[in-house]
Amino acid sequence: MLALRDRPPLASGHLRLIYAHPHDPDLLVKVLREDVVNERWRHAPWYRRRQRTGPYGTFVREFKEYVVSRHRAPASPSPLSRVAGLEDTDLGLGLVVEKVRGADGGLAPTLDAWVRRDGFTAEVEAALEAFLASLLEHDVIAGDLHAWNVVYGSDSRGGPRLVMIDGFGEKNLIPHCSMSRRHNAYRTRLKFRRMVERTRATPRG
Repeated sequence: MLALRDRPPLASGHLRLIYAHPHDPDLLVKVLREDVVNERWRHAPWYRRRQRTGPYGTFVREFKEYVVSRHRAPASPSPLSRVAGLEDTDLGLGLVVEKVRGADGGLAPTLDAWVRRDGFTAEVEAALEAFLASLLEHDVIAGDLHAWNVVYGSDSRGGPRLVMIDGFGEKNLIPHCSMSRRHNAYRTRLKFRRMVERTRATPRG
C-alpha cells in the first residue's frame, strides 16, 4: 500500500488530489478527495449511485478511454496522459498515471498557465491544431475540454505537446458519443472551438 496521507499533494482538483508516486519519479497518483466525494456522492443522480464502481467510476472511465485511444490509433502517441494502473493507498484506491513534465522538469504547465505566461502565440496555436488532430485521430471523448485540463510538456512518448490529463471519457447516461464516431468528432470540434475562444481571450500575467 502506498503511503500518501502524510505527503503534500502536488495539485488539487475539484474531486481529486494528485501526489508524486513514492517509488517512481515518473509517475503520479490520483486519489479521490474524501470530503468532496462524500458530499457529491450523496447527491449524485440515482443511476450513478447504483454503479458498482461507486465513486471510482471516474477511474474506470479514464482507464477505458485511454485504452480506446490506443486501439484507435496504435501507431501514434495518445493525446491523453498515459494510465499506468491502479494502486491501493492509505487514501483509498489510486489511479497511477505518467507525469507530463515541463521544460524545468517539474509538472507541465496547463494550457491556461502557458497562455497567461506567454500569450496566445503562434507556438500555442500550432500546438492546439496538432492537439485537435490527435483527439480526432484517437476518437477521444473529451467530456470536459478546458484549458486547465490540458498541459503542455513531454513524457516517455515524446513532446513537448499538449496532453489532456483530466475530464475525458463518456459521462452520458445514453452513450451517444461512444455510439457514433462522427457525432463524437462533431462534439469534440465544438468543445475545442469554445476552449480556443476562451483561451485566446485569456489575459497575460
